[in-house]
Amino acid sequence: MKTEPDQWSQILTELREEAGLSQRQAAIKAGLSVNYVRHLEMYGVSPSVQNLDKVLAVYGYELEVVKR
Repeated sequence: MKTEPDQWSQILTELREEAGLSQRQAAIKAGLSVNYVRHLEMYGVSPSVQNLDKVLAVYGYELEVVKR
């Protein structure tokens, strides 16, 4: 577990704020705990692909795999 925000943490925070949601609202909509969402944003915890997809869906985004 990381202990400080990284670039992804900042992106997730910005996307949540753009969606006009609190961490609590985002967590409920994603079916995740408030502490989990808080840790993603504040402590740079790396989410599983499944949980990242859930969070991004709440913010109106989706994961996409693109071949290089």
